[in-house]
Amino acid sequence: MKEHIKDNLMNFFIIVTLVNIVIFISGSLMAPEQNLTYTAFLVPIIDGLLGIIPGLVMYSKRELTVKQMIVREIIQLLSIELIILFFTFGFSGFSVEKIPLMITVAVSVAVVYVLVYVIRFFLDIRSAKKMTDDLKAFQASLSAGDRQE
Repeated sequence: MKEHIKDNLMNFFIIVTLVNIVIFISGSLMAPEQNLTYTAFLVPIIDGLLGIIPGLVMYSKRELTVKQMIVREIIQLLSIELIILFFTFGFSGFSVEKIPLMITVAVSVAVVYVLVYVIRFFLDIRSAKKMTDDLKAFQASLSAGDRQE
């Protein structure tokens, strides 16, 4: 459970960073003349919190099969999409004019979701390599100690 919370906290910070980048890129392309207010600084933090909720709720102590994991990831992505879209557009009401913006947000959420997993994959590879190197060094020190006795 502790590792699961740590993973979700890491995901939160990755999401916040990626949402900042998405806001910068989409704002620069779609509305370069518009200035953001100070409340806009809260959007990545709120999106980060909303983005980790399904991951916190969908925790399982037992090992999942590949099929179960894929289904869980799809459900998690759809949950995040619905949560973010609801909190972004749900309070102001639906209108046809918002559809292009809603599609942009949905695509951005999916891109951020995939990028979080890509970044975590490379971080995990780096961590595994360091652990392997440390283990090899430890085994070498044990072997050297055996030769001295």
